[in-house]
Parts: sequence; structure tokens; C-alpha cells
Amino acid sequence: MGAVYLCAHEVLGRRYAVKVLRPDLAAEAELAERFRNEAIAASRIGGENVVDVLDFGAGEDGALYYVMEALEGRSLGALIAEDGPLDLPRALVLLEQICRALGAAHARGVVHRDVKPDNVFVVRLDDGTERAKVIDFGISRVTLERSGGERLTRAGAIIGTPEYMAPEQAAGDLIDHRADVYALGVLAYEMLTGTLPIVANTPVATLVAHQTRTPDAPSRRRAGIPAEVDALVLAALEKRPDDRPPSMDAFGARILAIRGGLAAPPARARMGAGALALVAVLTAGALLVVVLRARFAAPPPLAAPPAQEMSPPPPARLASVPETPPARDAPQASPPRTSRRPATRRHLDDPDASGGGLKPDPF
Repeated sequence: MGAVYLCAHEVLGRRYAVKVLRPDLAAEAELAERFRNEAIAASRIGGENVVDVLDFGAGEDGALYYVMEALEGRSLGALIAEDGPLDLPRALVLLEQICRALGAAHARGVVHRDVKPDNVFVVRLDDGTERAKVIDFGISRVTLERSGGERLTRAGAIIGTPEYMAPEQAAGDLIDHRADVYALGVLAYEMLTGTLPIVANTPVATLVAHQTRTPDAPSRRRAGIPAEVDALVLAALEKRPDDRPPSMDAFGARILAIRGGLAAPPARARMGAGALALVAVLTAGALLVVVLRARFAAPPPLAAPPAQEMSPPPPARLASVPETPPARDAPQASPPRTSRRPATRRHLDDPDASGGGLKPDPF
């Protein structure tokens, strides 16, 4: 709805972007009002994920303009076209930032109504991280009455980009912030798969398809997308507004939960470096003890042969000698005669005794 120029402040030298609505378009009251609302909406929201509008005015030729911060980067549309589908962690980071921007807009009574890749600018910061900036609130609905009490957008008016329009928006019904939730679901689908969830041959057929067709799960278009991401995107694409996430805060909270699950390391990896080092030392010590015990342990004693049972020797048998009774008539033997010479004893301790150290000793 206008042309954007890069300019520099004459005194400060700081660069700005200036969006200008041509004089012929500014002559149309409704277009001029929309342009004014775009500046009001962006300046009202603020925040790091919404383009900052600094000034509004009209030139001598009647052209309307507003001044905003100059952004260096690429639109999300150009990023997807040039790089293809985003990897999951990168897409989730940008989606969560877009949720924050639109949530801040909704909190201030602004419904964007034209959320699409070309209206999200991706800026690379000095530390290498990326920041999403929501721009172009040109057809946003601002909860602000015109003078005379007539609302700028009336029931029956179909405004937006067909590929990203919620069913109620495609039907021309009155909408609320949940139309932006649906559009963000389409945007998330495109970021993750590189394709739109619902397409048709003409804009009118596309509007009808958004009211009647159910999209495939993102994982059917691109392998590796987790089930919880499928569930979140498909919930945002529900036909009935009441079945979608109720707010951008709820949408963003689910994204953060998914990011937390992806970032959580396994239990072993959650141990600190010091704890892992201690476990390694203790394990090595235990192995060393086992090796040393096996090497220096005394050999087991040899098993003794089993004792053989020995039978006791048979008892000695004494030969019996029959007793011979003395004959009654046999003569009795006379006692032997003994010498009158006294018998001698030999003392074992006397070396002078005759007969090898024996000495006769009288009784």
C-alpha cells in the first residue's frame, strides 16, 4: 500500500526507513485511514519483535508517510524461498518470537489480519542470533472508532491474503485475534515443510478450500517432524476458532514446551563434568583392584586325597598248650644245687668294672 525508502537523518546521521503513500492513493479516504491506522498500530504495540514507528506526517504534495526503524536482513518469505524449509529448532525460535509480537498486538486491541512470510522480517544480530520483526499492519483491525462511530472494517468485507486467511475471515465474518492464530498456523506449516497446507487453482477456490478441506499433518510433507509439533500446527488450523489455541500466549507456551523437550539432554549427559570425571576415576580404581587381586592372590591348596579306611588287624591268636597233669607215680625231681659264691650285679655307671664297664657289686 506504499513504497519504502531508506534515508538518513541530516544531523544525527542515523538511518531510518520511510514508508510513503502516494498522493493519488492518499486522496482515497479509506486507504488514507488504513495507512494512518498502520502507523498507529505499530507505534502502540512496541516491543523488540515489532517494527518501531517513530513519526507520522504528510508531505507538501499530500503524500502521507511514517518513519520507522531501518531493518537489515531478509523477509521470512525470502528466507524460505532461498534456503528452503527451516530446521526445527530455528523455526521454533522464530515462531515463538512472532507469538510474542502478535500477543502484544492483541493485548493492545490490534489484530494483524495479514500474517504471512512477507510481513515478518528476520534480522541477524551482532551475536549471530536471529530476531523476528512483525511489520506491515496496513490492514490490521484496530479497536478504535472512527469519528462518527463507524468501524473501518464492516462485516462482509474480505481482506487479507487467501492462502493465510482463516475460514471465518474467508467467509467475510467478523473476526478476532484467533484469525491471527490460524494464519500463524499456516506460516508455521510453511516454515517447517516449505509448502502451504491448503492450495487451490484460484484465490476464490483457495478461500473455499480453507473452509472445507483438512490439511495433512506437517510430518507427511517432511519426515522427522515430532508428533507434538504436528499436533500444535494442526490445532492452530482448526476450522472453528474455539478449537484453536485460545491466545498467542497459549500458542507460545506450547512452543516453549516443545523447545524444552528437544533441548533436554539424556540423564547421563545432564551430569556435570566433575561428576563424570569422578565416576571414571572410581570405575578405573575398581577395575585395578580386581586385576591386582587376581594376579597376587595365593593359589588355592591342593585337595588332599581321600582317606582310605583301614581295617584293624586281626587279634593275635595264642596257641593253647594243654596242661599235663603230673604223674602220680613219677619221682619228684630234687631241687638244683646252688653255689655258695654270692651272685653279683653289674652297675652300669662304673667304668672300671670288668666286662665292658660292668663292676661286680655284692648284694
